Parts: sequence; structure tokens; C-alpha cells
Amino acid sequence: MSRTLDWILAGAEVMLHGDKALFYPAEATLLVADTHFGKAALMRRRGLAVPSGQSRDDLQRLSRLVAEFGAQRLIVLGDVLHHRPIAGEPFLQQFPAWLAEHSGLSVEAVIGNHDRHAAGLDMGIQWHTHLDLGPFRLCHEPEPVPGKHVLAGHVHPAMQLTVAGDRLRAPIFWLREQVSVLPSFGAFTGGWNVASEPGAQAVMVVEGQLFVVPG
Repeated sequence: MSRTLDWILAGAEVMLHGDKALFYPAEATLLVADTHFGKAALMRRRGLAVPSGQSRDDLQRLSRLVAEFGAQRLIVLGDVLHHRPIAGEPFLQQFPAWLAEHSGLSVEAVIGNHDRHAAGLDMGIQWHTHLDLGPFRLCHEPEPVPGKHVLAGHVHPAMQLTVAGDRLRAPIFWLREQVSVLPSFGAFTGGWNVASEPGAQAVMVVEGQLFVVPG
């Protein structure tokens, strides 16, 4: 296992990272999906005793990835937010400060289903319904597009392995012929188990390390 893994998608070189990110060197672009900023705050408001600091920690992870790759552009593949923040939520101060620290970084996102709850909220980033980048179509929902290899999020792909009676369940990069799905970046998000299918490959993220699941 390793923390980074070189991969070829649609004839293009990309790098998978154990912090659940994909880097496209030809465009110096870092891609993540489903950050779901503010989810923990919403759950605490609803009476669940969940840890605080999720959004802050995830922003710090993004900072480390931007620095590691020397990224010039960050694109989130939807569900930047989990809900519309309310006055006083830490994220409303944390995110503008984070953007100011990365003033040379272009920060963009495609609109996810959760982001629609925040319509009209000025976050200081550029929004798209979808985006083309080299051979890729960047979307939130993983639906095929003729002539493009789709990179998407939305489903939070995970896989469960059973070996000699032991079980391991972890997020995966779900890499298919026409559509690839990134694992959810947010630390406080769940996962949806996907089944093996012909022609698909899975790269599992285990404690920040990458493991290619045998076909």
C-alpha cells in the first residue's frame, strides 16, 4: 500500500491520494467530492453528541493537499455543503479565512443536491452545473456522457472485503470505463457499498493508504 498512486483514466495521467483526492497534473488541478461542510454542526443542533471541528479539520486537509501537489485549481465535485449554514456556525468564519490564505488558488465546484439548499449564499467560489477538463466531464451525479469520461461523487462509494473471516469496510475510488466516482472527502460522511462489476476497478482507502482491490 502507498499514500499516492499513479493511474491512467481516459488516456490521461492522474494521481490518486490516500486523503481521498485526485490530482490531474496536466491542469495542476486537485479534485475532491462531497466535502459536506457543516454536517456535524447540523447534527449537534438536532441533539446528537457528535465531535466538533469537522469542517476546520477538513479545510486543513485540503491545505495540505494543495501544498503537496502545488495545485493551482481546486474543484469540488458537488455537495460542498451539507445544509445552509445559520448565523454563528464556525464554518461561516472558517471558510472565508481559508480562501484568504489561498488567494492564488482557483476554487470551484459543481452543484450537488445538498448545495441547492444554499442557493444564493455567497461563498466566494465559482459554481458550475458541470465542467469539462481535458478528457473529463466533472459532475456530481455519476451518469455517463458521450465522448467524455465522467468524474463524479454523490454515492460515497465503499467496499467490504472478507478474508479468512475478517471483514474490512472502507471508502474506494470506483474506477469504471465511462464513469469514475471519488470517495467522499468529508471526514463525517458515510458510505454506500458497491459491488464488483466487470471492467471496474476499485482502489480502497485504508487509514490514508491506497490498496488496489484484486479484480
